Order: sequence, then C-alpha cells, then structure tokens
Amino acid sequence: NALEAHGITATDTKKLQEAGFYTVESVAYSTIKSLVSVKGITDAKAEKLLQAASKLVPMGFQTATECHLARQDIIHLTTGSTELDKLLQGGIETGSITEIFGEFRTGKSQLAHMLCVTCQLPI
Repeated sequence: NALEAHGITATDTKKLQEAGFYTVESVAYSTIKSLVSVKGITDAKAEKLLQAASKLVPMGFQTATECHLARQDIIHLTTGSTELDKLLQGGIETGSITEIFGEFRTGKSQLAHMLCVTCQLPI
C-alpha cells in the first residue's frame, strides 16, 4: 500500500478500507472530521494520514493558462456525420468519456464501429 510506505500502519489502512476509503485520493480529499469518524483514528493519526496522502496525490492549483495548454493536445475524432460533428463542436474529444444513448436502431453501434476505425487513422 502506498500509505504504508509513508509511515501509516497496515492496521490503520485496513480500518480506512473498512470505512470506505479505498484509494489514496479518497483519503487526500477527505476532511479530518471524516477521518476521525473512523473507529481507531485519532486527530493526530488523521493529520498524519492527510500529510501522507497529500504527498502522493497532486493537490496543487492549476492556472487557466496551464489548463488551456493541456486542452490544446485534445484531438477531435470525426463521427463521419458533419451535422453530428457540428453538434459535438468538432467531433468526439480524445481523453474524455462521451455517452451516446438513444432509441433502438438509431445508429449507436454504427457510430461506435465508425469511431473504432476513425481513431486508428493517421492525424
């Protein structure tokens, strides 16, 4: 366990898992109050847990410029339909999840097959 490498005991990580904290992120983003509510976790242990988790999880601030630069790397995959691409503002974005739903026989599977081919084409 990653927390154990930072001085957290195995029994404490087991207590956290039993309380529903399964990831380091869930510990890092939780409050001291929620950690103390776990049986056997004191205020001092909660502080230590948060410090250890914050070393493992990037909790920093991201400026709008950094966010904009990261968004420049996103590619839009065409759906094969110009009208659907217009609705999606350029197509399906890479690096994100797009949910498609609709009535029976409306082309959802056809779209999925089309995207499977499109994503393999050179840019």
